[in-house]
Amino acid sequence: LIVMFFFRAYRWRLLIKNNGNHPDIKNVSYSLLLGFFVNSFTPKLGEIIRCTSLQKSTGIPVSKSFGTVISERIYDLLALILAVIFILVLEFGRLRDLIITAGYSIRKSITSNLFNLALLIIGLLLFIIALTLIFRHYKLMDKIKSFLKEFWHTVKNTFRIKSSRIFALQTIMIWFFMVLVNYCCLRALPSTENLSLYFAFIVLFVGTIGWAIPSPGGIGTSHFFVLQLFLLFNLSEKTGITYGLLINGVTVLFTIAGGMLAIIIVNSFKLVKKASGG
Repeated sequence: LIVMFFFRAYRWRLLIKNNGNHPDIKNVSYSLLLGFFVNSFTPKLGEIIRCTSLQKSTGIPVSKSFGTVISERIYDLLALILAVIFILVLEFGRLRDLIITAGYSIRKSITSNLFNLALLIIGLLLFIIALTLIFRHYKLMDKIKSFLKEFWHTVKNTFRIKSSRIFALQTIMIWFFMVLVNYCCLRALPSTENLSLYFAFIVLFVGTIGWAIPSPGGIGTSHFFVLQLFLLFNLSEKTGITYGLLINGVTVLFTIAGGMLAIIIVNSFKLVKKASGG
């Protein structure tokens, strides 16, 4: 987890450098840890927190850093899609019934909640209109347009990465170490200690689908996907639940401990600097 985190920090720094800024890896690591920490309690709010934190420590505008965060998510989503396609090709016979059942459930859920969906869409439109009127009243539209323009420019720029090979290697290493984390957790349980690295690969990407759905730390959604996978591989429900709690618990505890440690270290440096008159 620690090695994977540093690959993430260096990859984010590479994307930021690609847009003309050169933050210290210390500030990038602190902001990233803080973002992970907040994500443990909120649905993806940590992505905004890490950008505001980086702005405070380096002066890099949120519009730029948030653009690199979105780019990160796009690249990770592409890696997830490719891995899931690969898994489906190899395990289609085993996963076919799950795909059909999931598709039927989604379709049924949508058709039975059309009225609620319509209300939600109307509510979002009214909310956007109200925000637009408020921004115009307080003459904030120019700032909003400037933010969006800079944000979009950053996102487009990250698809022309100067150090593309290094970026690709960092992305591969991030996913590789995440597979190893899953494999270590499999080895830690007597009921799963004989499962292969290949199964760790499958369970990572299937579980990541749950993590991608907005919920605090992937709690609930990732557990569901992992449990269904274990059942498909003729493993017990108890084993699936235990493993899901272990991998999720280890990751959440790491982000909480890392976030708290980062906050303590940074504030200690500030106190020392203040005391020394720096």
